[in-house]
Amino acid sequence: MAIRTPLKLDSTNLKEMSSTDTGNIIGRMVYLYMTDPSVTLGYVGSGGSLAAMNDTRTQASAATSHSSSFQTAGAVSTITVSNDKINETVTSNAAPADTNNIRFPVYNDSGNVKAMTLTDMYDSFVSLATNGTSTLIPAGQPYKIDTANSGVSGYTLVHATPIFVDTIANVSAYTAGGIPETRDQPTTATNYYLHKNNGTAVTAPTPLYIDSNQNLKEYTAAELDVVLKEVVRYAAQSLSSNKLRFYIDGAGTTCGTGIVNKKYNSSTQQQQQVGDDYRTQRFPAGSAVAVNTYYLKARKE
Repeated sequence: MAIRTPLKLDSTNLKEMSSTDTGNIIGRMVYLYMTDPSVTLGYVGSGGSLAAMNDTRTQASAATSHSSSFQTAGAVSTITVSNDKINETVTSNAAPADTNNIRFPVYNDSGNVKAMTLTDMYDSFVSLATNGTSTLIPAGQPYKIDTANSGVSGYTLVHATPIFVDTIANVSAYTAGGIPETRDQPTTATNYYLHKNNGTAVTAPTPLYIDSNQNLKEYTAAELDVVLKEVVRYAAQSLSSNKLRFYIDGAGTTCGTGIVNKKYNSSTQQQQQVGDDYRTQRFPAGSAVAVNTYYLKARKE
């Protein structure tokens, strides 16, 4: 692995960039990726590529009816609804071109000025962008889960429909006087939404490169953006050990809040006599407690 330090123009002299300079280039690369990622997450009605997440809730038992006495109702049961609404899409771009091997920034190689190779770009910038602190990829959380559908700082809502709906039994809807009650009477406890990172703009210093006339030239900011974005988008898409992928649970950076699946943890039998009709039914009761929690994860592979 060869980490190269780009050269910049300091008045009329060539000078190696400082660690702050190279850090800002990496930060700019991360920003460009966040604004135009090559691995995206989207909402689908069903059949998403990420693992399904189950929403479970309890429903009432079947009602009993007897002509002379109250009978013991059966147990409450569990309703399970699968949520598989997050779909990952990976672009299919070719590796960045390096015409005449002079497209990328130059560096000092024992007194000789040389252009970085594409591998040098990966080693010097991409590897740090994907391995760095909480501001970088994937620890920067290119996507995140939140219970809010707006106002998530630094993020934009991907779709107005939640990617997971945690439902629980609506215990207040069950009454003895209503026996036989409809068995499944759910209510929404919490909605969970997918949001995309807007990126945090970073201004990068402009290094030098070798032009087609073999002269040293300073990138414009726009020219440098094109190079940096092509390199990082391809790396996140296809570069071994730097590919960015998303999963439900498993290893990686947790992206946003956990998705909590709750259901009621107890039940109670209710009864109602109507003339010579002795009716009973068991309803969900107790507390709505977490059955399990799912996490959206981002990781390199």
